Amino acid sequence: MKNRLILLFMALSFVLIIIKAFQIQILEHEEHKRYLELLQTRIVKLLAPRGKILTSDGKVLARDEEVYILDPWLNNIDELKKTGLLTSEEVLRLIRGEKIVLDKARADVLSKKGARISLDYRRRYVPIAPHVVGYVNVDREGMYGVERVYDEFLTGVEGVKMVFVESSGKVTSEVMKSPPKPGEDITLTIDSRIQKVAEKSMEEVGKPGAVILSSVKTGEILALASFPEYNPQDFYEGFTKREWERLLRESPSPLINRMISSTYNPGSAIKILWTLAALLSGIDPNEKINCHGVFEYRNSKGEVVAKYRDWKKEGHGPTDLAKAIRVSCNIYFYQLGLKLGVEKMTEIARKFGIFEKTGIDLPGEKEGLLPSPEWKITKIGEPWYPGDTILMSIGQGYLEITPIELLRLVSLVANKGVFYKPHVVKKIGSKVVKPEIETQVQIDEKVWSFLKDAMVDVTSFRGNEKEDPGTAYHVFRDFPYRVAGKTGTAETSNGEPHSWFIGFSPAENPEVAIVVMVEHGGYGSGAASQIAKEVLSEYFKLKESAQETPSSSRSPD
Repeated sequence: MKNRLILLFMALSFVLIIIKAFQIQILEHEEHKRYLELLQTRIVKLLAPRGKILTSDGKVLARDEEVYILDPWLNNIDELKKTGLLTSEEVLRLIRGEKIVLDKARADVLSKKGARISLDYRRRYVPIAPHVVGYVNVDREGMYGVERVYDEFLTGVEGVKMVFVESSGKVTSEVMKSPPKPGEDITLTIDSRIQKVAEKSMEEVGKPGAVILSSVKTGEILALASFPEYNPQDFYEGFTKREWERLLRESPSPLINRMISSTYNPGSAIKILWTLAALLSGIDPNEKINCHGVFEYRNSKGEVVAKYRDWKKEGHGPTDLAKAIRVSCNIYFYQLGLKLGVEKMTEIARKFGIFEKTGIDLPGEKEGLLPSPEWKITKIGEPWYPGDTILMSIGQGYLEITPIELLRLVSLVANKGVFYKPHVVKKIGSKVVKPEIETQVQIDEKVWSFLKDAMVDVTSFRGNEKEDPGTAYHVFRDFPYRVAGKTGTAETSNGEPHSWFIGFSPAENPEVAIVVMVEHGGYGSGAASQIAKEVLSEYFKLKESAQETPSSSRSPD
């Protein structure tokens, strides 16, 4: 009996299914056919948020902000008009097929009334380290700086969904969805606190220039400022034609990263390189010349054919190599250059890679100019004269360098022949960027010791009745850490000379290297040295606040 009831139930169920199928396929066929014909499937992209860019101390410099979009292709415009939440102008834009950006409040209300609201993103910037961070275009594609170099990591993977849409534009259902994958966050090596000090110091001077502070043990860039700056938000939001033309005409241009994209005469800062050349060529550093303030260059007949002056009119008196660095004696280096010869000078410069790109992970790095007799014949059509060597020996003439190339020089001295590739990115997502040696040169350690000691005198030798103080002593005399440095004053064809300072600290166990360049900033012992002191002060202040500073790192009274 029980089995018969089960069979009867199954039979009745089968009959009902047959009847329903007959109803749908035969009796209601035309009605369902018309409905299906009205439905359309659409693939809708789901945008992925771009990764954030953060400083090493956790400050967010670039991020995506959520915005809410009313898309005319996903909604019935007539139904939207009835809500009374749209202006007449917004309705016209929807009719023209344009999307409307909504605030969250209106988006929530419209969504509750059945409107389909999609999520979009807008890039937002904090105006710190713009030449490092860079910017994106309106499509959120990296165009400059880290935004460009690391675009593939910052860019997420779009998701998709398939929707059924009636002819009226009403979405009836979603049939498939693949969620978007956000881009990876980028953590910079930049410390926002040091960066702010660097930027403020440059702004107070009010002249174009650049500052860089790096870790000599890793190549991490702790601060990189180029002045004047720009606002990355302006580039994302876009310019009118008139605004863009005005920006291109602006002088000095804020678009140039002067740390890596501008070349200058290095002035006396390059004397560190020629000192290396002298020591590696066997020149006795204790041999003295008598500086009277003027060097007379004589021809083979003994006739004076040119006079070259020192920055100090009365001269420096008896001067050996260490003193020549300390007081930046031009007369000594004029004669040193002639003794070395241009071939030896260029040979040593190439050995250490000083006038070559460093490979920093930012776009637009230029290469300096290391002139040679071959170069001059090719480019200018003239032979190389002794006067060219004389000017080259004090960082003038045809010699040109980028500030970051000088960072390589001073880092090599600080790190005894090892230069780590400079980089501004510390982490990609959770993956740490490993330090990479870019240049490594093995030479007698006594050479590095000589250079360090001479550079320490630049900032710490107070002078006496017979001897002049170091060129940066008046700036660093009260500084609690030993700084090994070299000032530079590069003459220009118009206006004040460019001001340079290069150095590292603490001198006895170097942690950081610094390069400062101020266009038309006057003597290197002025603006550039003062900026270097302020940036180094902030670095050590942060270090002290993070941990107890060993008393051994203090300089003696």
